[in-house]
Amino acid sequence: MTSFGYTGIGVCSRCSKPDHLFVSSEAYGSHPTLCTHCHNFYSDGVAPARVPIMDESPTCEACEAPEFILEGAEHQRWQFIRAYLADKERTIIVHRDCTTVARHAMGCSDCNVIFATTRHRNWNSLAPIASTLFTDLTQIEGDLRCDDCARHFYEEAGGEHNFVTCPACEDIFHKGNGLWFNDSLYCHNCHDNSVYTCQDCSGDYWDGDGHDCSEDEDESTIHSYSYRPSPYFFGKGQYHLGFELEVEARNESRYAGAEIAQNELGSHAYMKDDGSLNDGFEVVTHPHTLEQYQTNFNWEFIPKLKRQGFRSWNTETCGLHVHVSRTAFGAGVNPWNSPDRDQLILRKQAHELRFMKLIYDNQRQVERIAGRSNNHFATFQDKGKLVEKVKYGNQSNGRYSAINTENDATLEVRVFKGSLRKERVLSALEFVAASVEYTRDLKVTSKNQALTWLRFTAYVSDNMETYPNLALIMSESFASDNNPDEN
Repeated sequence: MTSFGYTGIGVCSRCSKPDHLFVSSEAYGSHPTLCTHCHNFYSDGVAPARVPIMDESPTCEACEAPEFILEGAEHQRWQFIRAYLADKERTIIVHRDCTTVARHAMGCSDCNVIFATTRHRNWNSLAPIASTLFTDLTQIEGDLRCDDCARHFYEEAGGEHNFVTCPACEDIFHKGNGLWFNDSLYCHNCHDNSVYTCQDCSGDYWDGDGHDCSEDEDESTIHSYSYRPSPYFFGKGQYHLGFELEVEARNESRYAGAEIAQNELGSHAYMKDDGSLNDGFEVVTHPHTLEQYQTNFNWEFIPKLKRQGFRSWNTETCGLHVHVSRTAFGAGVNPWNSPDRDQLILRKQAHELRFMKLIYDNQRQVERIAGRSNNHFATFQDKGKLVEKVKYGNQSNGRYSAINTENDATLEVRVFKGSLRKERVLSALEFVAASVEYTRDLKVTSKNQALTWLRFTAYVSDNMETYPNLALIMSESFASDNNPDEN
C-alpha cells in the first residue's frame, strides 16, 4: 500500500507549478516530491486531497495554487501581486506569473494596466472567478493592447474589419499597411524580412522555400508550406476528415501537375510546397465528411496525374496523411459551458486513447494496409506512453509520429504511403473513420481482447457498405505483398 508524507509548499518537480507537495513510499526516479495531481497520475496509490494546512494557505485567484517565494531569486514567478480583471475595475491577488507581466514583461501599451490571466489555470478548475472575466494582451501593429484599448484603436482606424492577422507572425495589422505574397497578406515586417526577388527572373520567393527560375509555368498554384487558408467544410456531421497527398513529378513540370489537380478539385482542395519532396507538391483537401469523399468528390485528378507521369507510391518521399476532427471524440461540446465538463473531458480522452491504442497496438497489421513500415516521418515510438500523449500531448518524435497530436483541431494519422490509386486514398480515410467509430463505445478489459486486429476486421467486414475501399485494401494487403504497380 502506498503511503504519503506532506513536505510543504514548493514547486512540483513533475509539472513545475507551485503546490502543496507530498513524498511517496513509491520511487519516481528523479521526481520524488510531487503535487497531489501528479502523484495520482503516476502512482497506484491515491494522494491525500486535503491536509489541514492547505485550508490555511491563501491561493492565487487565477490558478488556485499557493504562493511560493524562492529566497535569493531575482524574479519571483510565484509571488503574489495585485492585478486587474478585464473590466479594469476589480483587482485580485494572483501570482506574478499569472499576469500579463509574465508573458509580455509589461502591461497594456496604451493604458499601462497589468491584467490577471488564466495561463496556469487547469481546464478542470472550479475556481469561483469565471475565465470570461480575465483577459490577455493582443499584439496590434507591433504594440500589446488589452481588449478595451484594442476596441478604441480599431474604432479610430475605421473599424476592426479593416484589420487582419499576419499568417507568419500573427501580429494584427491594418490592411492598408500589408503587402501581398502568394494570395496572402503579410505585415510589412514579415514581408520585408522573408520575401526576396530573384535577380535573374525578377520573380518573388519566400525565404527557405527555394526558387527555380528555369520554370516558366504559372507557379502561383503551389502555395508555400506556411499557407493556411480558412477551412471550407463539406457535408454535415459530428466530425470531418482531410487528407494531404504528396506526389512527385517525373515527366511534366510539378506546376503543370498542380494545375491539373487544382482545376479538377476547385474549392475542395489547394496545392502546397513540401520540403521533403524532390520535385513535387502536396494536395491538401478542405474538411469533408466521409460520405462527401465517397459520393461528392472529384477523384478524376488522380488518373489525370498518372497519365502525365506523376507518381506517389513508387517513391521514397511521398506519404498520405489523414486528419480527423477532435470533435469526433468530444461531440463538439465546449466543456466550460457544461456542468458535467469533467466527465466530458474524461470521456473524450478515453475515446482518443482507445483510438490510438487500436493503431499503435496493431502496428504490424496497420503497416500492411498503410503500405509502408515505421519510418522517421511516422514513428511508433509512443507505444506504451499513450496516456501521456493523450493527456499532455507528449510525443517522442514531435509531429513525426504515427498519430500527431500537435494540431489543436485535429489528430493527424501519418502512417500511410502515398498513392495515386483512388481506392487506396479512400481506404485511408475509411480506416481512420472506422477506427473512430469502432472505438467510440468500446468496452475494453484485459480479457475481452476488444482492441485486437481480429475484432476490428470483423467490424469492418460487418460494415462493408460503409467502408468498401478499406475492406478491399485489407483483403489485398493480407493476400499478397505490396503491389509495385499501385501507382
